[in-house]
Amino acid sequence: MVRPPHDLIERLSEDLRPVKPLSAGRLLGLALVFAAVTLIWVVSLYGMRPELSDLERALAQARFALLKPLLWGWAGLSALHAANALSRPEGRCHWSDLAPLPVILLSHGLALWWEVSHAGWEAATAGGFGGAALCGLTIILSAWVAMRLVTPLWLSRTASSQPRLLRLCAALGFAGLAAAAYALHCPMDQPLYTLCVYLPAIGMILLIES
Repeated sequence: MVRPPHDLIERLSEDLRPVKPLSAGRLLGLALVFAAVTLIWVVSLYGMRPELSDLERALAQARFALLKPLLWGWAGLSALHAANALSRPEGRCHWSDLAPLPVILLSHGLALWWEVSHAGWEAATAGGFGGAALCGLTIILSAWVAMRLVTPLWLSRTASSQPRLLRLCAALGFAGLAAAAYALHCPMDQPLYTLCVYLPAIGMILLIES
């Protein structure tokens, strides 16, 4: 005897339970825990920038000591906001959530052009690339670990219509927070350093997670 289709559907769905979505607050909490762990790792192993040990000195040199971590923190949290929006079937990624990355790229590109045009290429490369491998590996490794730990929980609470974009936004978010944590240690403020070290490291984690 063949069961009616509606009976078969009822039997298949009788044990299903609704999944409670991961709230934006809990997602932000997980992101902040990740950022705190990364910051503790960076500061305990590598130390903090000398300027940041003195608040007055840090405020006097905010362009160097504070602007870089603030920019990357903005980029990370904005990308996670986009990922949170994408976790719902009707969710869409707003362009403003991904604006920080092109802002960083454009501003550093213009700063590099200004530096080269007024002081020459030697001035732009005078700082060298000290700690580049450490910077790149810290960003890639910490973001990769965060994706392995947080994403399975997150995806189990989502019903995204664009799961790949959600994953890329999450990877960008965690990479941005990792970059912000490392920037509290990194004394390399040259635009060329950001363009050749920070951005390629973030690009690598996006490639890994794509």
